Parts: sequence; C-alpha cells; structure tokens
Amino acid sequence: MRMMFKSSRVFAVGLISLLLLAGQVADAESSQDSNLIHLEIITVNDFHGALEENGKNPGAGKLVAFLAEAKAKNPEGTLLMSAGDMFEGTPDSNLLYGKTVVDIMNYAKFDVMTLGNHEFDWGVKVLKERIAQSKFPYVCANVIDRKTGKLVDFVKPYTIVERKGVRIAVIGIATPETAYKTNPKMVSCYSFEDPVKVVNALVPKLKQRGVDVIVVLSHLGSWMEGSNKVSGNAAELAAQANGIDGIVSGHSHMAVSGKVKNVPVVQANYNGRAVGKIEFLFNKRSRQVVASDVSVTSLPFKGLVADTKVQAILRQAQMEIAPVKNVVLGQMLHELGHDRNELAETLLGQWVTDTMRQAVGADIAFQNSGGLRTGISKGAVTMGNLYEVIPFDNTLFTMVLTGKQIMGVLEYGIMNDKIGMVQYSGMKVAYDLKGAKGGRIIAVTMADGTPLSPEKSYKVVTNDFMATGGDGFIMFKEGQNFHDTCIPERDILADAIRKQKVIDFSGDDRWNVLTLGQEQKDAA
Repeated sequence: MRMMFKSSRVFAVGLISLLLLAGQVADAESSQDSNLIHLEIITVNDFHGALEENGKNPGAGKLVAFLAEAKAKNPEGTLLMSAGDMFEGTPDSNLLYGKTVVDIMNYAKFDVMTLGNHEFDWGVKVLKERIAQSKFPYVCANVIDRKTGKLVDFVKPYTIVERKGVRIAVIGIATPETAYKTNPKMVSCYSFEDPVKVVNALVPKLKQRGVDVIVVLSHLGSWMEGSNKVSGNAAELAAQANGIDGIVSGHSHMAVSGKVKNVPVVQANYNGRAVGKIEFLFNKRSRQVVASDVSVTSLPFKGLVADTKVQAILRQAQMEIAPVKNVVLGQMLHELGHDRNELAETLLGQWVTDTMRQAVGADIAFQNSGGLRTGISKGAVTMGNLYEVIPFDNTLFTMVLTGKQIMGVLEYGIMNDKIGMVQYSGMKVAYDLKGAKGGRIIAVTMADGTPLSPEKSYKVVTNDFMATGGDGFIMFKEGQNFHDTCIPERDILADAIRKQKVIDFSGDDRWNVLTLGQEQKDAA
C-alpha cells in the first residue's frame, strides 16, 4: 500500500486506516458490542548481528526500546517475529556465534523466528545450540533432510498462538536460495522445497485445526518498484498461495510494504534500521480478517533511548570478545573499498585475492563479492575489522583447472547481476560489455604476460564456498587435485598484515572494459 519512514508514533496511524477500510468508527474495538479485534504483527529481519550502534545502524539497545514501545500500544494483540539472518555479520555477534543476539531476543520476548540462509553459516550444530538457547520457537516447513525425506527435526513447520481469542498460525519458509547462497557443505544434506507447494499443502490442515489467521514468516526476498508494486519470491508466494492472510519477507534487505492479491507483504530493511508491521481487523462473528494494513517504519535516532538491560548484555559480551576483537594487526595506508552489490572489481577484492594467491603459490585466485561484506578503512586494522570483512569461517581450496574451465568461471562470474562481480588475481581480463553470453571475454593475460591457454592447466585457489558450488560456481568441481587446505581465509589476511605491518596497496588495472565496436585488444 505505502512505504512509511517516520517515527515510532506513526504506528498508531495504521489502525485508523484499518477502521476506515472496515467501515467502522475509531473506537470500534473498544465498544461493548463490537465484533472487531485489532491484531498486529511486528517484524524484524536480517539483523546480521548489528548489536552496537554504528552509522545508520541503531544497535540492539535502541531497537529493543522501539519494539517495546510498539508492543505496548496493543500488548494483548501483538506478535513479534523475526524473518531470519539474525546472527551472522559482525565480530560482536560472530565471535560468540550469535549467542548475544539470542540473549537479547529472549529479553525482548520474540514470539517466533524462521531460518534465513545465514543461520546455517556455522553449521547445524551451532544452529541447534542457538535454538536450544532461545525461549521462542523456530518454524520452517520447507527444509527436508535428504536422508530421511522428512522435515528436519530441529524446527517446527509452524506454530499456533492465540491473541485476544484469535488463533494465529505462523508457517515458516526458508528461501530455496539457501542451497547455493550458503556454503554448500553446510546444507548439502538438506533440500529446500518449493514454498508455494508447501504452504498450499499446509493451509487446509491448519484450517481443519480451527486456525483463524495464517501468516507466512519467510526469508523470501521482495522488492518495491516505483509504482509501489511488490515483486520477488515473497510476491510470487502471495499470488499463488491460497488462504493466507499475510507474508513477512526478508533476504533482499529492502523496505517493502504492499499487497499482492490483497495479501499484505512486509520487509523491514536490515541491521535493525527499520521495523515492519502488518495489522489485521478480525471479525469475531464471521471468524475472518475483514481489513488489513502494512507499513515499514525506520527507527528514529533522536529521542530514542537505548534499553538499559540490553546495554548491560552488550557490555558483558564486549568484555568477552575484547581479547580477540581489539587486537591491532597493522596499518592500512589507503582505504580498500568494497560494495558487494556493485558489478565491478574492488580494491578490497584485488588485495584479498592477491593475498590468497600468494599464500598458497597459486597462479590464479577467485573470491565471490558476497563473501566480502565491507571494506577496510585507512589506518589501524584490528582483528575485529577482519571479522567484519569476512564474517564467514571460509577456508582456502586449491585445485587445478584448464584455461577453458577458467574462462567458464570468468564468463559466469563477471557482471553477474545475481551474485555481483567475481574478484580475481593473477590475470588481466579484457571484457566486452555488449558481447553475447559466452563470448564476452575478449582476452585473458596471465601475470607473466602470456595469454591464458585453453588447454594448459593452472593452479587455482578460491574459498570453500565457491569451490563446492556456492553462488552457482559449479565449474570448480570439474577441477583436478581438489584440496581443502583447512587454512581459514581470514587468517591469511591477518598474517599478511602482521607480517608487512603497513599495507600500501592501491590496486591495478587488471580489468579492461571494452564496448561493442571498440577495437579488440589484449588485456595487457
């Protein structure tokens, strides 16, 4: 319907529009003979361990204070949900494997959470530890154990809660992209079933159990176009699923508040910068939702005081991680910028792949842009900074690829709008932006000045995510002498900084972009 970026006070406005939609007066619910019940779904998604206030991130203290204020407006009629990807992303969370995030979610009294793709980053053993720590259920109906053919046993497919006498079912749905957006070795034993098929199979069963309202709590992506049209996988589910009343979205880090076939879809940015809300008016007599509204509200920094209990939890956590996080490794003379969504090589990508190649004596190195989450600023570099750059515990994989196979990696990985730009070292590449798919690489020159030979074999290094097919890089599996070095990627960067003490890296021109009609030339 609309996208809202206002202060927390706007939460009260939604009910007014709901009442107008239902043709009722503003005090309909409070009147003695009213059949209307006001219900609210408050949502957070893709928090990514952003515990401390930093830049545009409000931090957990202010987020929880905001949530408490929002819930207080309708305490008996509100559900607080997370659409996943809550733990991984910062050293503040990663160094304790998300434990601090769960402590705060427990304190904030979250009602339910689904699984994002990054919940699998540290393996199912750690995920089960976080689930056991949580005082709220995890729901996910489409993750199947390949060995048993059944739903995994560490989550429920759905939960049913009651608010003001209304039975609300919450179905959990993971994004099928988890199969390749997460390190494949962490999820290879699971399949991620089609959301539409799963939801449509569950809805009749839930109706038979006397459920009044059905909300899908998903990690499916969504977007809002200029016309306020909702698109993406969450929108496809809304269009094709039967009998659902609302969808909570995540994964794409967007602000989304709209409807598809009259089903509200909401997503609230990322890092706790915003909170989503779906509101329902439920008629007790007809036992159905008669009106709904959806909104996204960005957190106001001014006038919002961090919750003192949360701040105490954070102080304790900082004391635990300080011996690792605050260690200064060396100095960076130049900022190494990186935007994982930009279709271009980056200074950080160049330095990281150069370091990978040198660490194992490879001819060529490849790094996925999404595996580097932020750049490195000029000045002192701490271990905490490297956890921000590479929050995943990836290791280096080596293999031998032919020049033809390397060309396949480049063709797939350069200017790929789904996964970003593959970062590389050991080559100069001339690329035609307007060339036909499969023929966009004009020339590849090795570091020694010789052209890449299709028949020749080269030693290649990448991370275990890419090596095992992550982001769709299946061509690495075709290599020979496939070997996990078990060397953490983050550690080789730390070692390089410690050894050199001062990093003076300003990049090179290893990528040469051509346009159609320009005289072809080699990359040298």
